[in-house]
Amino acid sequence: VVHLLDQKEGRYTVIGGEDGGAFHTPIAVAEDDAGYAYITDSAAGLIFRYGLKDKTLTPFTPFRLERPTGIAWSSSTRTLYVTDTMAHQIVAFDLEGKERYRIGARGYGAGEFNYPTDLFVDKGGRLFVTDSMNARIQIFSPQGEFLRTFGQPGDSSGRFAKPKGVAVDSEGHIYVCDALLDTVQIFDETGQLLLVFGSRGNNPGELAMPAGIYIDGNDTIYVADAFNHRIQIFQYLPTK
Repeated sequence: VVHLLDQKEGRYTVIGGEDGGAFHTPIAVAEDDAGYAYITDSAAGLIFRYGLKDKTLTPFTPFRLERPTGIAWSSSTRTLYVTDTMAHQIVAFDLEGKERYRIGARGYGAGEFNYPTDLFVDKGGRLFVTDSMNARIQIFSPQGEFLRTFGQPGDSSGRFAKPKGVAVDSEGHIYVCDALLDTVQIFDETGQLLLVFGSRGNNPGELAMPAGIYIDGNDTIYVADAFNHRIQIFQYLPTK
């Protein structure tokens, strides 16, 4: 199922399950600016569209992907980006469900991927991709052109053991969940480590296999604390 929590209205809804029954393995969610949410289902190979007003759930694309995982919406280019992890590509769709283009192929060079997973689009429309098995983050222009990359494998701060969710705050700081280190690491655009928060545990502020992260327009940070079965919410406070 997908859990929908409306903080403004104080409402909680479950999408799918025995009544809706559409999902096999829902992974990630993105929302456009027209009242629709898009949900990747990795086992089914499909993307679903859910109407937040009429509560309708329909397949979004007429064809299956190999294993869709991460998803992100870009308002600047009116594009929905989806990670096809097993194909080692990012697929760009318009809002009609038509494929626009693909980014990448399997490899280790610039713009190539080795089992990519999570996505995030910043306020400038740039696309950030967790290139998981290459232990790095790749950054692309709003048009899908490669810009830069940073990261290397390791089990110490500033390196990646198992990078998962990625997000960017309003000042351009890049946040990366590491599911094996049980931390969120924060970098600048050059890949310089700025800060690490979180440690292994189940107390407030502690993490157990953090899998996803999202930062909204108010710099509120939502972390999917997977093995603790919860969402933890943090707030970035600028020093200015």
